Amino acid sequence: MAKKIINIIFLINLLLIGNTVRAELNFAIASMISPDETFFLYKDFGKYIEQKVGKKINPIFRRNYSEINKLIETGRVDFASICTGALIYLDNKRYDILGVPVVNGKSTYRSYIIVNKKTKIETISDLKGKVFAFTDRLSNSGFIYPTYLILKEVGVKPDKFFKKIFFTNSHDKSIYLVNIGLIDGAAVDSLVYDFIEQNEPDKVKNIKIIHKSDEFLAPPFVASTYMSKDLRDKIRKVLLNMHKDDKGKSILKKLKIERFILPDYKLLKKVVIMKDYLSKFGYEE
Repeated sequence: MAKKIINIIFLINLLLIGNTVRAELNFAIASMISPDETFFLYKDFGKYIEQKVGKKINPIFRRNYSEINKLIETGRVDFASICTGALIYLDNKRYDILGVPVVNGKSTYRSYIIVNKKTKIETISDLKGKVFAFTDRLSNSGFIYPTYLILKEVGVKPDKFFKKIFFTNSHDKSIYLVNIGLIDGAAVDSLVYDFIEQNEPDKVKNIKIIHKSDEFLAPPFVASTYMSKDLRDKIRKVLLNMHKDDKGKSILKKLKIERFILPDYKLLKKVVIMKDYLSKFGYEE
């Protein structure tokens, strides 16, 4: 029923705005880190895109990944930075991948299972009966992968395995809670963890990583298909060439991004397989 409603909204919006020239663009940012930190990091990025495409960019922040997906599918945002896990729950007719970031020479990331050093936890099995934090139900590194891992290794759902589960809505909050010892462990995005470790090592000084996943497609930048193909291609070109001019390079350096490249879709298939596996246990969007 929900899909039918979205399809109707999509058709109405096409009739209303499909052929109009937009003076402004809405840029949504999924808060994989806390909103204030996200705004600080992406402020200059938005201004750069604004200057290059000649349209005012309105930043939009949401703590919930599902909310960002709905904004993309209904055309209320034009382009967005989203989680890889959230991407696979999007209707594939409603988005176009513009590019993925390259960090440390790779356009991939991992899920880290982290614990406080004061615990005696060394393996996934040792987490039984502990207090654990996930990030968001649509997060690959913060929910999909660790849930898949527990189901495969232990054979039970996380709510039966852990003593208590929290959803923090941001990876840096999960890291903070583990670091101060308020919770025993968490599943987090390696890009966020590594960024904090490099820039604010005290925030991870009490943490050890007990498990690293395989590599997945890095969180992509996508455009809503409500946006004209010409404009989507223009923004894609800006992203793919951002590292070639001094201003763009400077902004990317602050974000710890080397450049943007086109996606390797094979890296996305791993996440789709895990999502399908989780659906057998009743896990849906």
